[in-house]
Parts: sequence; structure tokens; C-alpha cells
Amino acid sequence: MDNLARYFADVARIRAVGISTKQWVEVVRDQDGDIDVRIRPGLLRRCTEQDVADEIRSALVAALTEHRRQYRQLRVDYFGSPVGVHEFTPPEPPDDEERTR
Repeated sequence: MDNLARYFADVARIRAVGISTKQWVEVVRDQDGDIDVRIRPGLLRRCTEQDVADEIRSALVAALTEHRRQYRQLRVDYFGSPVGVHEFTPPEPPDDEERTR
């Protein structure tokens, strides 16, 4: 297997995990691209709808950030540079006014 084929195989094997800010939600992005969202028991009972949405969002952003970090590191490992991979900047969450629309 040549170097480029190994690189693509390693990229395909990236598995990223993100934990929400209050650790209620875990998001796993597996090698096949599927996303698994795991919610700790009690979240839906104890938190508001907005808190639930915020927890899921923060876990998703954490998983995306981790995936991008691993991808960027592979670029450095294989090619000596992260050229072509921009830092992941999560979008700002909507403010309270936009949430109520």
C-alpha cells in the first residue's frame, strides 16, 4: 500500500468523540460517518428544552472539533503540513431573540 493509500485509510478510520459542556450528552462520529448521540438518563426530566438543545449542540461541536483536530494531525504526519485544512471555528449559537422565533 503506498503512502497516499495509507493516508486515505487513516482518514477513513478517524473516530471522534465529543462531550457536552455539562457532560449530559456524548456524541460519537464513527469511521463510517454515522453519528451516535448518547444522552445520560435524567437530562430530559431535569433540563429545559433549551438546555437539552444546548447540550446536544455543544457535544456535536466538540465531536466536530475533535474530528478536525485528528484530520489536521494526519495531514501534518503524512505531508509535513496542515495546508488545506483550516482550523474549525464553531458557529456562534443563536442569541435568545433568535431562539424564540
